[in-house]
Amino acid sequence: MGATSMTREGGGPVRALPRSWKQRAGLSLLSGVVLVGGWLIWQRTATKPVSTAASGVAPDWIKPGAASEGARGNQAWPALRTGLEALPRSLVGTEVDGSVQADAAGHLKLDRGLRNLFDYFLSLVGEEPLARVRDRIVAYLRSHLPATAAAEGVNLLDRYLAYEAERGQQGQGDAHDGSPDASLSSLSQRMAKLKALRQGHFSAAERQAFFGDEEAFDQYTLQKLAVMQDASLSPVDKAQRLHQLTEALPAEMRASLTAVDSYEDLSALTADWKARGGTPEALREARLQLVGAEATGRLEALDQQRAQWAQRVQSYQSQKARLMADPSLSALQREQGVQQLQASLFNEQERLRLSAIDGALVHP
Repeated sequence: MGATSMTREGGGPVRALPRSWKQRAGLSLLSGVVLVGGWLIWQRTATKPVSTAASGVAPDWIKPGAASEGARGNQAWPALRTGLEALPRSLVGTEVDGSVQADAAGHLKLDRGLRNLFDYFLSLVGEEPLARVRDRIVAYLRSHLPATAAAEGVNLLDRYLAYEAERGQQGQGDAHDGSPDASLSSLSQRMAKLKALRQGHFSAAERQAFFGDEEAFDQYTLQKLAVMQDASLSPVDKAQRLHQLTEALPAEMRASLTAVDSYEDLSALTADWKARGGTPEALREARLQLVGAEATGRLEALDQQRAQWAQRVQSYQSQKARLMADPSLSALQREQGVQQLQASLFNEQERLRLSAIDGALVHP
């Protein structure tokens, strides 16, 4: 797996952390739109870039016929031997993301690194015309591969460009009415259309190498959305189904799921449990299914702390109300009484939280 790089001040490339399979998938087809369902709050914008697949719109560099566009104006471009000559500013000082290899028979080896390489160079479009960027990729392939593998790589590159152009046109024609129920159906249809489009441009081996990880995660996400929208399932049932879906993921995908993923699922299940007026036992069982005994214990301790805090605040507000309503006290005495009450019931940090609560009550 490759790594992105940045330029260190004073020279020399700085290697960034290797990107996970989800980052390489660019959040995939569904992750940007499951918000419509109201269940999966994807708080990943800082760590996982929004994909063009999620929006259904191809990158800016993809336009019908763009692959055959000439160089901008009459600009004379330096000759290319490796594709890395005179790189535009955005890639200066970076290491090439992705890789190209040939097998023992001299044929192109298919893996995700090849698509990463295409995308690395294609990020230049906007700084250079697409035709020039394509020339860079071709030069890179020919300088790193034997002739047969290089020719196969160029052929695959052109089909990748054609696929992206057609995907952009397809995405612009998609409509979505924004309702949760419709989203599940429309997302399923979009996934089917995208798979069909890929089948029209790539072999089974190429599809697996280029899109296998994101298709698996798309399917997982769609199944999660279906579970969360199924009103016939109790929160415990949903937790069991979600756990089963997670366990069925490939090991790398399962390991890449974060605390944020679990928090989102727990939040959705807890909201469902509250809406149904569920019992504490049902909530505990749902948590056990989803996050296990240790995390459930921590959540229950947090619930207890929150309940105790709520009781203390309620007691304080009742006593404060009696003080403020006492006609025998002056305004100054009431203010002093409230301050003394706060000091007797809360520490300094808690009083800061209390001030925020009082302010919200005065200014709703």
